[in-house]
Amino acid sequence: MLISSTDHRLLRSLAVASLLVLGACSSKKGLDLDMDGEKHVSKYAEQREGEAASESDAVHIPPVPHDPSVEGPAQEAIPEYFRAIQAVKAGKLNDAMIMFQSLSSRYPQLSGPLVNQGLIYLEQDKNEDAETVLKQALEVNGQNPYAYNALGLALREQGKFDESRSAYESALALDPKYARAHFNLGVLAELYMQDLNLALSHFRLYQSLQKQPDQTVANWIVDLERRAPAPPPATVAQPQPESPNGEVN
Repeated sequence: MLISSTDHRLLRSLAVASLLVLGACSSKKGLDLDMDGEKHVSKYAEQREGEAASESDAVHIPPVPHDPSVEGPAQEAIPEYFRAIQAVKAGKLNDAMIMFQSLSSRYPQLSGPLVNQGLIYLEQDKNEDAETVLKQALEVNGQNPYAYNALGLALREQGKFDESRSAYESALALDPKYARAHFNLGVLAELYMQDLNLALSHFRLYQSLQKQPDQTVANWIVDLERRAPAPPPATVAQPQPESPNGEVN
């Protein structure tokens, strides 16, 4: 299933923020477990991503800033939204897609139904479609960190690694405590960009944001600490000789 968390704090924030996406998922190809990418790293990526803690294990669930004017439409949309969620959980992705598309057409001021369409497209390996609809979600609400995180996945699957990094960093600029975005950026950095120090940094941040230490990620951190190149030594500015009148040359 694509959506799994029913945390009351999150549900409350969604109703107010009009995100209408629970921000966590438990399939192999969603926000929570991420996705494997190019063939030469796919098996390792699945191991990395499939063993990670769920979004609900994080100490912080990112809120979504919103325009107060959308609170009414968000409340109206919630019943149908959760019926769409149930369709996703039942594996009826086509039915869920129709419901989310209907919600988007009737409540164009809500970004959540668009984000969920993007998640379904990701599940179906329709990465270009996912990119398109997630960018539409960000046009509706550019303060939605979940949309940026999902967009990072869609871009990564198309080999657009620099753009993917930018999307994850945008999610983290909106909320530096967004654990899943740190995790996804760590995966991107290690497996796709071969930037081990960047990966190490974000896996450490991800780990620091878990309610309980994630032993799997702890093992990755130890491995990266062993393999990552040492950072270059800091350069110390050399003092400039003084002229006879006391001025620095």
